[in-house]
Amino acid sequence: MSQTKQKLDEINGRLNGLFKAERQTMMAFKGLSDAATRPGKISPALKELTAMAIAVAKGCDDCVVYHTAAAKKHGASREEFTEMLAVAVEMSGGPGAVYAAKAVVAFDELE
Repeated sequence: MSQTKQKLDEINGRLNGLFKAERQTMMAFKGLSDAATRPGKISPALKELTAMAIAVAKGCDDCVVYHTAAAKKHGASREEFTEMLAVAVEMSGGPGAVYAAKAVVAFDELE
């Protein structure tokens, strides 16, 4: 198992633990997440790429892995992924470049 897959499993495990501890809040959050990423004029893949770019710009390791996996699940290509990373780096500078490099590793390891 890749380090990224292991990390994704750990993230999901922690989220499941929070879900069990505070079901009502997490159900509301899941509803928000499902509504935000539903198919529409913008594809779920593009929405997850956007979430990943925000995670890169904010510097959230777990969010980078989580939304990278979701973008791949929805069919985002590596080219689309790296183009979105370019936007994230543009908007967040040097720190974004560091997290963008981590995102590329995650994308490649989740293949």
